Amino acid sequence: MTGEGLQFLSLNPDRQYDLSEEQKKVLLRTCYLHGAMREQSRAILTEFSSPLEGEGLAWSPFDSPVLPDEVTTNHLAQLGLIEKREEGFVVADAYVTTVSSFLEEGKGWSEEQFRQYLREKEEIGRLGELLVKEFETRRLSQLGHEVEARCVRRIANVRVNAGYDIESFDAASPSVIYDRFIEVKGAKGPQMRFFWSENEMNVARRLGKKYWIYFQASIDAPNKRCLCEPVMLNDPYNVLLKDASFIKTPQGLIVESSLKGKAAECVLPG
Repeated sequence: MTGEGLQFLSLNPDRQYDLSEEQKKVLLRTCYLHGAMREQSRAILTEFSSPLEGEGLAWSPFDSPVLPDEVTTNHLAQLGLIEKREEGFVVADAYVTTVSSFLEEGKGWSEEQFRQYLREKEEIGRLGELLVKEFETRRLSQLGHEVEARCVRRIANVRVNAGYDIESFDAASPSVIYDRFIEVKGAKGPQMRFFWSENEMNVARRLGKKYWIYFQASIDAPNKRCLCEPVMLNDPYNVLLKDASFIKTPQGLIVESSLKGKAAECVLPG
């Protein structure tokens, strides 16, 4: 018997056959609202809504045909989180605030979602930077600034903690002085969603309008191409922190938006 198991048994000192109320609460919090059954519980509880005639959270067949997991639903009922009613289920009064808070947690990223983001960033990060470098080279060339177009550079091999990835130019630069500093964010899918680190934000605050975020979506890594132009965000320290359409969470600055780049295929040479 593990230490946790002994502690769990100690919550039922009379050794009753049924779980004590304290044991039920521990199971609800550590297994169903946080542990191994968290996602199953979330899938069920997201189907609950506030009834028209009062407060609380309830579900009936009018809301959805069935709840997604009958076994877990029965477990939540046995543990007292939800109560069976003739017309469906309701969240027990004592747990309405608990469930509301639990559902709010889903608006941020879980640890696994954040790790997945880091894995994807590592996988497509270099490719995204190369695609943006190609885009910047083409943009400046089309404006007639051939010298500047040939001088756009990635700086990962120079300084990895610079707070941005690409050094470029707004337009003509007689002294060839970089004046556009681009942090590249990318994703395989079309949805804009990325994490902005504290270091990047500090650099963006210092550089102001010289700092840009380019979000490159729809990266097709196997074919070294993308299917759209990047979304370009200028002066993001001031724009993102003030724009209510972007989502900020306690886990850091997580940016989500429906913004999309213009459809246009870009294939890396070679």
